Amino acid sequence: MKPKKSTTSFLYVAILTILLALGIALFLRSSYFAVEKIQIKGLEQIPENEIARLASGVIGQNLILLDQVWLNQNVMLHPLVEKAEIKRDLPGTLVIQITERTPVALVTVNQGVVEVDGQGIFLRRREGWPDRSYPVINGITIPDTAGPGQKLELPGLQAALVLLGQAPSELIPLIGEVYVNPIQQMTLYLTDGVEVRLGIAKEWTTKLRALYELLNDEGYKSFQNGVRYIDFTAAKPVIGR
Repeated sequence: MKPKKSTTSFLYVAILTILLALGIALFLRSSYFAVEKIQIKGLEQIPENEIARLASGVIGQNLILLDQVWLNQNVMLHPLVEKAEIKRDLPGTLVIQITERTPVALVTVNQGVVEVDGQGIFLRRREGWPDRSYPVINGITIPDTAGPGQKLELPGLQAALVLLGQAPSELIPLIGEVYVNPIQQMTLYLTDGVEVRLGIAKEWTTKLRALYELLNDEGYKSFQNGVRYIDFTAAKPVIGR
């Protein structure tokens, strides 16, 4: 008789386990976990409605069973989104944490300018100048077929972005223009009009640090109003008046 009792107990436990699992599954699929609200965080440049539009298809979907990969790919279609992280705030709130791409330079085009980030991604085209000032990269041409979200594989642009990436952060606001010629010789034009000839290189850190220190040198400041150019192509910088 004992084996029969043991078998019956096992059967009861198995049935209870199945019913419990079925109940949990039905609960997780219930309308209690339907997405009712989308919370978008991390936005500074992107209007919230643009991200909300890309994620609007999730309203009413089950938050637990939501396809996060699909949603992430959808949000990443926005050219100013560098990274999107999807989080759940149970029972019915979906949180989208955005990391934006930030402009580091402008490239002039017909009837406007194009903002690019440090990787050369075409962020957006503006008909006028943005409120915030960025260095302008000249000497390159963006194809008419290029558009937002596209990486611009232009050697001159990439070379100029490497230069800007190696510049001291304090020097960036002093750079008005970066001119790159067909053989990638670099010339800076400072916001005060001084031309800075840098020449050709792959590593700019030393020259740019030296430039920043020179501009802040008290001796240089005493006659800077008469300076027309600074030449860093020689062993030592040459100041021309």
